[in-house]
Amino acid sequence: MNITMGIVVITQSQLFFDTTLGVLNDIKEHVFDLVELDAEFSFRRQEQVPAELYQETKFKAIEYFRSKKRTMNIQLIQANSVAQATEKVINNHALYEGETFQVGMLYYDHASVGREEDSIEIIDEQLLGFYQALSKAYIPFFHSFFSTVTFIKNTRRKVRHLPQQYREVVRSETTSALQTELLYFWMDFYEMNYLNRRVKPRDDMKHHNTLGEQLLEFLSKHANQNWLGLYYTGSIVSNLIGYVDREAPSYGGTVLRGANEHSLACGALANWQLYQKPFLIIVTSAMVDEFKGTLTNLKEASAQGFIIVAESCVNQWYSFQSTITSTEDTREVLTARGIPFVYMSEVEEIEQDLEQAFEYYHQANGPVILLVTQKVLNAVSPLNHMVCDRREFGPAEKTSAVTESTQVALDKALALLNEGPDKVVWQLGALDQEEVDLVQSVAERAGIALVDSLAYPGSAQKYINGKLNANYLGTLSIYGLSPRVYSYLYTNNQLNPKASQCLFFIKSRVAQICTPFTESRLKRKLNVVQLTHNPAHMAPFTDLPLMMDCKTFLHYISDNLRVDDELRKKRLSLMMAYYDSQSDIVSKLPMNPMSPNYFFSELNNVLEDLIVTAGYDYTGIYDVGRCGISAIINLSRTRRGFSGWYGRALMGDALLSSIFLAHTSPSNVIAFIGDGAKDIVPDILPSFIDNLLTHPETLNKNITVMYFCNGGLSLINTYQERLLFNRTSKQMRLMNLHQEEWEETINQFKVVAKTITNFNAEEIAQSLTEPRRLNLFSVVVNHNNEGDGITLATTKGWQRSPELPLDVRQYITADEPNQTMTEN
Repeated sequence: MNITMGIVVITQSQLFFDTTLGVLNDIKEHVFDLVELDAEFSFRRQEQVPAELYQETKFKAIEYFRSKKRTMNIQLIQANSVAQATEKVINNHALYEGETFQVGMLYYDHASVGREEDSIEIIDEQLLGFYQALSKAYIPFFHSFFSTVTFIKNTRRKVRHLPQQYREVVRSETTSALQTELLYFWMDFYEMNYLNRRVKPRDDMKHHNTLGEQLLEFLSKHANQNWLGLYYTGSIVSNLIGYVDREAPSYGGTVLRGANEHSLACGALANWQLYQKPFLIIVTSAMVDEFKGTLTNLKEASAQGFIIVAESCVNQWYSFQSTITSTEDTREVLTARGIPFVYMSEVEEIEQDLEQAFEYYHQANGPVILLVTQKVLNAVSPLNHMVCDRREFGPAEKTSAVTESTQVALDKALALLNEGPDKVVWQLGALDQEEVDLVQSVAERAGIALVDSLAYPGSAQKYINGKLNANYLGTLSIYGLSPRVYSYLYTNNQLNPKASQCLFFIKSRVAQICTPFTESRLKRKLNVVQLTHNPAHMAPFTDLPLMMDCKTFLHYISDNLRVDDELRKKRLSLMMAYYDSQSDIVSKLPMNPMSPNYFFSELNNVLEDLIVTAGYDYTGIYDVGRCGISAIINLSRTRRGFSGWYGRALMGDALLSSIFLAHTSPSNVIAFIGDGAKDIVPDILPSFIDNLLTHPETLNKNITVMYFCNGGLSLINTYQERLLFNRTSKQMRLMNLHQEEWEETINQFKVVAKTITNFNAEEIAQSLTEPRRLNLFSVVVNHNNEGDGITLATTKGWQRSPELPLDVRQYITADEPNQTMTEN
């Protein structure tokens, strides 16, 4: 059966057409039996241009043809557009019987056909449409890196990446160079596609993957069609990634890419903490070490998901990138860290290995790492059933039963609320929405002051649905202590008597990050009530341990709350007695460079106005550093945010998480990042653009990343200068390079890079609220050691007036307060 190969040339240039046909004419007697032409142009043979490189290329090509002795019939189809080419190919195919016609090489002269401003995505979409139309018409075609070449007019400047449907080259201006390129590309196609037995013309071939299918089915069933797929590619995992990338949306997964392997763990952690999203992470050999301390943070958060890491067979001698050899074994490291894993080495054992992995998943002891060999990664034969359907996999039943000793403690806790001290503070951990609603209801009925922390900013919010939350007091943490919280717990710079106040830690380990107090002070000076379901998390200094489920506790308290109205009013009036805004001078002084205190004070005014008047809602992202703390302490929140201070407090983790939260957050996003954190991790912009091209539908919001630039590691400077009274040194020095200001629209999404040296409220408000916009703001600030509760020492000083004047206090306590007083 004779097969005719279609060569498609899309051009509006006579010269390009003539040059292409001239090249094919030069080799026709060695490779083509029959040449047919369907073109809008008449062929005008160009005079031979002396070109040594072209002659060398032609000689090598002819020698190769002679050695292979494979010829073909061709039909050269020239069209003025992709649409016309599609129509012509379909019409020509209809003239041939059976499958005797197939499309081979495609030369797309975009320089003469398209617009210079056409993006890679536009050309990708055009060519994908061409091949999809062929597939729909059952026309066989080659579709590979070697089969489709696009010639553009000029080198791309701002955003350039690898196209998905073609290879891209700037069209040469000289005929000699162009003809050499055309022949070069034809020979690549001839060798790598036409003669390659492993490459066949296809209509629409999709590769299967055994492991991928089983994991997607499990996640679809056990993650409520709401999970994340995250990957950073490598050769050995590329087939699995391709399958997951293509099939995940059908199983409820959103697939996103990151700047490196570490960023994937950051995105998984943020999305688990905020939205309880399970995840599937895929990385190549040896990359388990790249997750750094974030892997431990995932374990501490009991995050549920799978991390696939390529691994070698144990009997292979020091294989490339292997972490299991005669001198090391990553499995021992994982065991020591308490991280569950399954080593998947044999295709025949996939089912039993997955059963073990699914069991680990539901034990909720952190992510399950799958160390998978190449033969398992590349297995394509479907199992005859879904492993997750063979037996019931699920979490152990939670018990709401309360032991006798816990019931005694629970009743004591209830008595503290109903009868107890005038000041009751609840610090909230990671609560779900039902728990948040119960806490808010109890707080309003009992006059409880609510605080959040560095680890869980926004677990208690100042604004709920645009309304001021009178029960929100501020932030309580080791490096972040709101002035109101300090003034509430202290009198004349001394902790209030133990009997006069009580601290509840809800769903908390009461780790060191939770408070600025030493363990001995917590034991001797404070009345501590702790609620946790994990015995290992019960602190030794807790006065009243509540070992129970959080919802059980909250429902019991809610059902039995009997707070006297006078006590409730008194508690509320005590909360209102302290400034809600910063009282220090530096927060009002517009220096240049701006102080962090001033910038965040002004930014909070903008945010509060937007929240109250425009229903503005945002998710905050807070990196490790002074300005991350300042943002947590000073800015009003509408919902819980993600903090890099959680767990290992890894600088840069919060910044990397913004790549993913940009897509998964239901609200606008603002990230507060220091220059130290920015310098320590990769640039997020390329990954952001990559995901923007894939998932533009999830970005109908505003994303703002603020980089605070003061040229130093400010928090360590404060430790040296404010606590130890030493001078700064170069160990804290950072290099701030000026950011060029630019603006670009990519896939109908605006990206704005700007340096901010003074605060313009109107411009900031507009920048934060414009949808489908990414702001990359470099905010120039100075370094100081003032305020923001960075240490207990910074909560005091001549600038601060912690308590409202007596006449103002008497005025606001005359009637039940309905909002927090501000200094103004």
